[in-house]
Amino acid sequence: MKKYVSAVAFVFCFVFLPVPQAYSKDVIIVGLAHFPPFIEARGPEVTGLAAQMLELMNQHQDKYQFQALPTLPATRHQIFSLGRYDMSMFDNLAWGWQEFDVDASDVYLQGGEVYITRAEPERDDAYFTDFKNKTIIGIQGYHYKFAGFNADEQFLKKTFNMQLTKSNLGSIKMLLSNRGDIAVVSMSFLAKYLKNYPNNRTKLLVSKKMDQPYQHSIILRRGIKPNIEEINKMLTELTENGKLLKLWHEIDPTSIYP
Repeated sequence: MKKYVSAVAFVFCFVFLPVPQAYSKDVIIVGLAHFPPFIEARGPEVTGLAAQMLELMNQHQDKYQFQALPTLPATRHQIFSLGRYDMSMFDNLAWGWQEFDVDASDVYLQGGEVYITRAEPERDDAYFTDFKNKTIIGIQGYHYKFAGFNADEQFLKKTFNMQLTKSNLGSIKMLLSNRGDIAVVSMSFLAKYLKNYPNNRTKLLVSKKMDQPYQHSIILRRGIKPNIEEINKMLTELTENGKLLKLWHEIDPTSIYP
């Protein structure tokens, strides 16, 4: 009788013991290079719109955990080729991805880059039509349309007498300190800058034409999960429920013009 009771008790305990959680999200490493206001990647942590977007993507589904990895504009493709990450955000296929086995998502945000110079008497938009005998300021590792999207530093310095900085802020500071003639900056960053430093608005002349329009998409290593169809579905759903649109309201590129 005792053996019978013990056996029943054992079965009871076996059946009703808590079962460990067997399901966990697949971790997807997302390489993010400093690109404010979209990506703020100075140091070990990533902030900015990209970090907020990743949070929305993680909350929206229960299959994947998207995890940010800070990278550098000049070395991010090399790091990708080493397999350190599988996804990039606020990116474009034209920005150095042509030789990689990747897919691009649908465009989820548009913007652009413009030229700026110091405001001087008699200087107008015609100043930006000719780069000859002018020093151009840009960001190391960035791809510019006027340069045929060639980010090679030696090519840029030789062809356009280009001075390279680490950020849009560095480009503006260099321009205002008379260390270059024309800088190429993100419209969204310039809008944020002029909001923070309104006294500098009269010191800058902003071109009416873009160097390039931004067609922001997600770049994804081909052959992994999630595939690009899953990413597009997630972007569509986050747009339709208004959560992505709420993020985009934080930037207003049109405010760069008086």
